[in-house]
Amino acid sequence: MPLIRLQVLLALLVTGVAHADGTIKVLVKLSPAGSFTAKSERLKGTVIKDGGNFVSEKLTVSIDSLKTGIRLRDEHFWKYLKHPSIQKITLTDLKASAGKGSAVLEVNGVKKPVEISFSESGNQVSASFKASAREFNLPPEKYLGISVLDEVNIEAQVDYSKK
Repeated sequence: MPLIRLQVLLALLVTGVAHADGTIKVLVKLSPAGSFTAKSERLKGTVIKDGGNFVSEKLTVSIDSLKTGIRLRDEHFWKYLKHPSIQKITLTDLKASAGKGSAVLEVNGVKKPVEISFSESGNQVSASFKASAREFNLPPEKYLGISVLDEVNIEAQVDYSKK
């Protein structure tokens, strides 16, 4: 019995080190003027640094964890992203080095490659990339005469582990 407890404890410790929580911001521009940011501190996944290379099999964020600071706008944003039928936004196959990288972004059940810029500070990596709503089969959005521009900027910060 003590051996099983030790194995469980070791598994929990390894899992805790390997999986990091991070933050993600989706910066949305509006027309004719204005913008808002949807933010979550529940970015889940693992980023590994091996020499000068960064890799991640999968990073995810729950759509309903993205908050804009206004409850009604949150609900509209989640609905626009097809929540509750689609629960998460996913970034897979991340490979990066020398400040640039690539990955596959999945939104609304559609997967598209994205080019990423990143920087490293301490044991954290900060990444940014752009995405087009149209490419993910999300329709143009308009509410009370204000429309959402097609392209959004996405920024993420996550701790990494060394291989």
